[in-house]
Amino acid sequence: MLSQSSSNWLFTIALAVLAGQMTFASEPILVTDDQTAQQAQVKSGSETQSESVDSPDSATNREYEYKKFTNIRYVKTDNYSLLCDIYQPEGNGPFPAVLAIHGGAWRHGSKLQMLRHAWKMASAGYVVVAINYRHAPQYKFPAQVHDSKMAVRWMRQKKDKLKINPDQIAVFGYSAGGHLSAMLGTTDSKDNLEGTIPEELKPHSSRVGCVVVGGGPCEFSWIKSNALKDWLGDNQTDNPEIYLKAAPVSYATADDPPFLFFHGSDDKVVPPASSEKLHQRLLAVGASSSYRSVENKGHFATFSDTTWMDEAIKFMDESLNRKHHD
Repeated sequence: MLSQSSSNWLFTIALAVLAGQMTFASEPILVTDDQTAQQAQVKSGSETQSESVDSPDSATNREYEYKKFTNIRYVKTDNYSLLCDIYQPEGNGPFPAVLAIHGGAWRHGSKLQMLRHAWKMASAGYVVVAINYRHAPQYKFPAQVHDSKMAVRWMRQKKDKLKINPDQIAVFGYSAGGHLSAMLGTTDSKDNLEGTIPEELKPHSSRVGCVVVGGGPCEFSWIKSNALKDWLGDNQTDNPEIYLKAAPVSYATADDPPFLFFHGSDDKVVPPASSEKLHQRLLAVGASSSYRSVENKGHFATFSDTTWMDEAIKFMDESLNRKHHD
């Protein structure tokens, strides 16, 4: 049996592996000045340019053709800009939408990680907005929550251009993205996690209609080392309050939207018990929640296996009261 120190060391290594495996060197993660922003747009094209998308996952039996719009700015401040990719079904819409949030231990990763999952959802008739968000250690919690909430507000503001039904917005994320998705589902304005909201976005809500969490850490009782210090700013022994503040389980209430959890039974990076605790807490307070154990798969294998996305899409259809053939 591993000692506590060995377990903590292995967990830290696993987070590093997750970050390294999921990072794309050519992907602009954070645009920090106007010159870089301009270069990103030259590389990717303007908002009106698009590329037709096809994929092995969606080449057959696909209900919707769709286009992909790359590197669209959804946040711009004096200090940084953030980009997203948009997968938009062909047709007049309005369509239901999904905010897709990547993993990477809150320190690494890119919207490109969500490519195969976005194919699945766009093929099913969802507008998918896959975002980049600010990374630790430069930007600590709750910056990533602020960015995710801002993206939902932006989606509603741009509903006509994006062909989105603003009353049918889901969120889907894996690993750290699963945590951020759970935070969107369990928190609201009274929790003081909205960030600084631009005037043009204030009329638009950051609430979502349902939540899909894959391999997500939803509480942090199992963290005994400095593994999350870069993100949370301290260790759990010295500052337990910040670990509670960052945990979705701390915010569960009866008015939360429906949740669906997927977690590999053999996950050694994020223990299944972490998401199970939020699932059970949601049920205890009277919210709707379902949990699916992906048997005999670990953290990375569960993310790579997109077959469970079929159930996720069905869940979103039902939770959002979606009518097909929009």
